[in-house]
Amino acid sequence: MKNFPFLSKIQIRKLVFQRKREYNSEILKSFSFQICKNIEKLSFYKKAKLIAFYFAKTDEVSLEYLIGKAFLENKKVFLPKTWLKDKSLTFHQIFSFAYLKPGPYGLLEPPIENPQLPPESFDIIFVPGLAFDLDKGRIGYGGGFYDKVLKNIQTLKIGVAFSFQIFEKLPLEFHDQKVDIIVTEEKIINGI
Repeated sequence: MKNFPFLSKIQIRKLVFQRKREYNSEILKSFSFQICKNIEKLSFYKKAKLIAFYFAKTDEVSLEYLIGKAFLENKKVFLPKTWLKDKSLTFHQIFSFAYLKPGPYGLLEPPIENPQLPPESFDIIFVPGLAFDLDKGRIGYGGGFYDKVLKNIQTLKIGVAFSFQIFEKLPLEFHDQKVDIIVTEEKIINGI
């Protein structure tokens, strides 16, 4: 974690992509597993019943381990469905990995006919991102999908990231929404 106060969002995105290339997929998988284990220990995660997860891109933090365990623990698991036209997400329950289909960005998504809940209904929403900062700020991939979801909701928002995605301070704009807590493979930032 270094402070890059004069970098733009574009430069930060390039820097993070460059950092990701320094790690092979096996190392990133082991980091993802450690992040899941760190989340598992959190008391509010243990109590949560309605959880909005996400399905990871190749080089993102994967929550598949947690999702699989959530089924066994009788938690209700929801995944986002992407709507490109209005740059929005809806969250639909899944009952297994078997019926997921690739969405517009190639990520696995739930069937539209599965039960849907609004974001404010969840106990926890897991939030992917390209970069986070120590003040719980977040920069995504530029589409604003999660910024729309996170705006004006009281649901606990957990950002998940590899430690090399954490910066001291990001150049946030008015529409960039913060998370409540960030979990990396090394630590929990701003724990509740």
